[in-house]
Amino acid sequence: MNDEALQSLLDIDENYPTPQVNAFLAQPQNRAFLEYVHKDPFGCHVFPGDIVDYPLSAFFTDMEADIRQAGKIHLWAYIPTCRYRCHFCQYPTVILNPKAPASQEVFRDLVDFNIKEARMWLARVPSLAEVEIGEFNVFGGTPSLLPEPELRRMMAFYYSHFNFANATLRFEGEPGTLNKAYLTLLKELGFSKISFGTQSFNDDIITACGRMHSAEECVETIYHARALGIDWVSVDLIYGMLGQSVDDVKYDMEKTLALDLSHVVCTKLHMDEFIKNRTGVSGERESLWQKKGLISVNNMRFPGLGKQYQMRELVERYLNDGYTEHPTMYFHRNDQQPEKWKALITDLDKQYPEVAIGLGGSSKSTRSEAINLTGYKKYKDALNEDRLPIEESRGFSPIQREVNAFKMALSTLLPVDDRVFKRRFDGNSLFANPVIHHTLKTLVDKALVTVDGPCVRLTPIGVTLVEAIINTQFSAEFPHQE
Repeated sequence: MNDEALQSLLDIDENYPTPQVNAFLAQPQNRAFLEYVHKDPFGCHVFPGDIVDYPLSAFFTDMEADIRQAGKIHLWAYIPTCRYRCHFCQYPTVILNPKAPASQEVFRDLVDFNIKEARMWLARVPSLAEVEIGEFNVFGGTPSLLPEPELRRMMAFYYSHFNFANATLRFEGEPGTLNKAYLTLLKELGFSKISFGTQSFNDDIITACGRMHSAEECVETIYHARALGIDWVSVDLIYGMLGQSVDDVKYDMEKTLALDLSHVVCTKLHMDEFIKNRTGVSGERESLWQKKGLISVNNMRFPGLGKQYQMRELVERYLNDGYTEHPTMYFHRNDQQPEKWKALITDLDKQYPEVAIGLGGSSKSTRSEAINLTGYKKYKDALNEDRLPIEESRGFSPIQREVNAFKMALSTLLPVDDRVFKRRFDGNSLFANPVIHHTLKTLVDKALVTVDGPCVRLTPIGVTLVEAIINTQFSAEFPHQE
């Protein structure tokens, strides 16, 4: 057993109950789970392909066929500019002073590159121009740094080249830049969803993670959006932050309820390298906190694993009555719909294709995936040479397609229904898949899931550990648990 991981698990706040998950993680036979959560990689929605060196031409063929069958997709546009780099950030970013004259050229280039890349996609996947866009997500980085003319230019392109007839438009920004004027612009351009990270409503913790906004600015952004008729506002919170206590998370939850947020994302701090797992958009360098170590920075300490799970239980306790968690980490108020883009990607009856335009993006169909370059120079060079900035493409074997579909469905926290699975896979049962079959036996024995007729359900501990389940328990080699 990893002594460091076990000691971290035992680091709890005596004023709060010992987390329910602690007894499970402390057992020697569950060390794979403990070591996974202690390393803290981000992996709840990572479903890598198992066929390497998959031809890019075959990927585009797969995508065309999948889009025709699905009839709906999720579309991303990634804008990597930021005015500073957060201490936990591992995403590919271009740091600039948005007010500097030289930055205006960078903004023009980024929109030019994004449009050029999108045009190349349209040329290779003809159905992309016609398929219904379920949700269009402009994310970053800090897209709200884009000057108005550049944002208008980019959106004019997307409106004229993609089917936005029934699309929901979602925009991610940063409280220091999502002011009333910019929100008014977004409303005019058709955005009905706003997302931003505050990470905490405690200014000391916000400052410790390197962000240059206040908790009050976050609150102002929420009220400004509502005043403009943008009622769907999602706020990102992180637990496990430098200097954060369990009491701090309690305050964040009280603030969440007081603000009556429609949607809130509560994420455990992830310190392992994203690039190892390739999740959505990945960077290619360590965060500042990774460079300095995982224990303490400037005499401030990171809470241990035990405290992090006490924080997770607080989140559940405060949100259970008025909110639903779907998928993992994403909470929606019960009178609101869940995250549309997540449902499009993960719900078993959907799992539609997604196309990500921009630096570090990851696009996938049910049969294969393509992963963009993460270095900005290489990204620019590829597009200047009229090449799509794709670093690699991978395929999914028939068995892996079923495994990935099951894992994605498990991450929604909804029961996984074999009847729906059979409709997806020409009558094949999830229970007949050799990888799923062997894994389910282990998960049932460990009381992480229950099987009731055709349905597989996560237990409460399974819900908490769903990331670890997805990323440690599914293997074609069927390894035994030590």
